[in-house]
Amino acid sequence: MLSPSSQSPNVWLVDDDQDDQFLVYTAFEQHTPSIPLKILNDGDEVLPELSNAPEPPRLILLDINMPRQNGFETLAQVRRTVAWQDLPIILFTTSSTEGDQERAQALGATHFLTKPTDYGQLQVMISQLVKHYLPSNALPS
Repeated sequence: MLSPSSQSPNVWLVDDDQDDQFLVYTAFEQHTPSIPLKILNDGDEVLPELSNAPEPPRLILLDINMPRQNGFETLAQVRRTVAWQDLPIILFTTSSTEGDQERAQALGATHFLTKPTDYGQLQVMISQLVKHYLPSNALPS
């Protein structure tokens, strides 16, 4: 299991695949170690965690294919809660189908990103996400 941060997590990764968890965690650690990353294993953990969080995350990376509650179901639930309607949620998945992209958009996803198969591409993607959603002046020191 990956080590939790003592700071309030700015980014949540919701993904049941431990290899993907490790790769994303490592990419964040290498790019910006000051960004706390919270890892949830299934979509059914998101609403309870949001309800109990001292502050919402600045970004959620949400996989589609999870065993109990998939990313589409999770996204729909979060968007039904007024307080979280504007929370940036990126569907971050192995899918690249147009149908999944359209469904994500219809449910209110901020973006739809296909997980890169190359670690270097993942690092570039994480770098771009950090620049866009976590500007350095908004990060903990």
